[in-house]
Amino acid sequence: MNAVFELLFNAWCVPYRPELVPAYLRSDPVKAYGQYAFEQGFKLGMELAAASLDPDHLARLED
Repeated sequence: MNAVFELLFNAWCVPYRPELVPAYLRSDPVKAYGQYAFEQGFKLGMELAAASLDPDHLARLED
């Protein structure tokens, strides 16, 4: 794995905690963590997309 991606993964992704996973996914930790990672990535993508559509927000970020 690329060192940059490994650093980002370790900084962004939390350790797997079964007590925070819905009961129906507890028997499949790989799917549970994959769904968590997808959800977090989707949320980040939507936030970036929304920020890029708001010119006032972008102007404030550039200052």
